[in-house]
Amino acid sequence: MQKLMVAIFVIFVIGCAEKPDDPVLTSTDAAPDQYKVEFENDYVRVISVHYGPGESSAMHSHEPFVGVTLTGAQSVFTNLDGTSETRPESFPGDLIDGDLSPHAVRSISTGDQHSIFVEIKQPYPAVTAVVPNIVEAAPSIAKVELEKPGIRVVRIKNLANNETPLHSHRDGVSVALTEMQVAITSPDGEVSQATRPAGDVAWEEERAHSGKNLSDQPTEIILFELL
Repeated sequence: MQKLMVAIFVIFVIGCAEKPDDPVLTSTDAAPDQYKVEFENDYVRVISVHYGPGESSAMHSHEPFVGVTLTGAQSVFTNLDGTSETRPESFPGDLIDGDLSPHAVRSISTGDQHSIFVEIKQPYPAVTAVVPNIVEAAPSIAKVELEKPGIRVVRIKNLANNETPLHSHRDGVSVALTEMQVAITSPDGEVSQATRPAGDVAWEEERAHSGKNLSDQPTEIILFELL
């Protein structure tokens, strides 16, 4: 009987040693106070990220993503093996090339951190645009700054009272980095106006239009275009 109990104990210990580690939960499940879903459809999940000064998150993971910081940030990242590193300080409008390795985060910023992450859920159907994309139609104001499988990040900087020629955008997510007041003219001549506060996040359907910045201040917007 004693030998049987010893054998059972050995089997139990080996079984525990061979059991794989529990998977690390994604950010919105592991750290819901810092990571909240702003918008989701079949192709993207947009996450609003907030950290207060000195605030820490639980260990978490991310799906493939790109992002932009609205406030700038500096944080300490702790890896699964317990090692830590202080990441370089970022500034408002800086892009984020998603880090997919599991980690916990501790803010060492003196103010609040706010960022927007755009996760890619599945490939987007290819679309052939009749009207040139803004990157081709207005290269002086629109530039591709980051491209990854399924998505590219375009930064648009428009001067005060400046007009943009007829152009198109692919479906995707836009983030206004500045307050915006624009006039939008469709190809058939219909004019509408749109106002957005800084930090506003929106899903954009593919469309063609020309535009004008109605503000006496320059504007800046980030487009996460699906490819």
